Amino acid sequence: MIRKTFFRGLLTAFFIFITCLYSFSDDSPERIVSLSPNLTQVIYALGEFDNIVGVTIYDDFPPEAKELPKIGGWINPNYEAIISLKPDLIVLMKDQDTIFGEKIRELGLKTYVVDSNDSINDILKSISDLGVVLNKDQEAKSLRNNIESNLNEIKEFTKDQQKKKVLIVVGRSPGTLEDIYVIGRDNYINELLVLAGGENVVKNNRLSIKITQEAILSFDPDVIVEVNHEKLDREAEILNTWANLKLSKAVSNDQVFILSSTFLLHPSQRIVDGARVLAEILHPEIKEKYGNNN
Repeated sequence: MIRKTFFRGLLTAFFIFITCLYSFSDDSPERIVSLSPNLTQVIYALGEFDNIVGVTIYDDFPPEAKELPKIGGWINPNYEAIISLKPDLIVLMKDQDTIFGEKIRELGLKTYVVDSNDSINDILKSISDLGVVLNKDQEAKSLRNNIESNLNEIKEFTKDQQKKKVLIVVGRSPGTLEDIYVIGRDNYINELLVLAGGENVVKNNRLSIKITQEAILSFDPDVIVEVNHEKLDREAEILNTWANLKLSKAVSNDQVFILSSTFLLHPSQRIVDGARVLAEILHPEIKEKYGNNN
């Protein structure tokens, strides 16, 4: 009799525990601080933007993100600003977590760390993971399907097109062609370039490398794409800088293009825009299908 009562009590406690567990998992965070612009964008796509109470100084999409309280930069958040927003969840990337994640948790704040955004598959996984955390599983599944469908459509369109050799520049000393940083092959941007019908002239598997003008001439790209973080009203000035490299085939053929960082440097659902704008540069005829995204 005692044994039966014990096991009945144990079973009851187990069901209470399971009920509480599921009840907790059904509670969506209502005050979210996003420490990375790409996470803000995914949360927006999942329909939870209204629950974001703080973002970084670099957040610019959706446009409403510019009006939200700012909590500092990507690697140097303002802890007092974060605490003042009384968040019930802080989302951040793994690289950020390595730098300051423990400090945030020591303040008694709950965090969710998105593992990686190195590849397209990583980005898709992060969308699924955020869908679970925000109780938006179906929305996340739909978003993933949409991304994959659009990327496959671009890939299908460009697969029979002649591949163009491309150099993607993500940084250099302002006003000069010095300290030039370019994209290597071990990243999602390179994947988007391949989908768009291009071939990266940089063979290095690192995320990015520093090169010289001489290296550019050696690579001999058909197209140079510079990702610029500033307003594109400086496009003429930027193109004039590149005009100094007259021996480059891309420069002499007017195949230097300036893109806003919005198109390529946001590992979120906006990778579709990145693939599409690259495809439009390399194969202008695709504009008839998708329209001009520039």
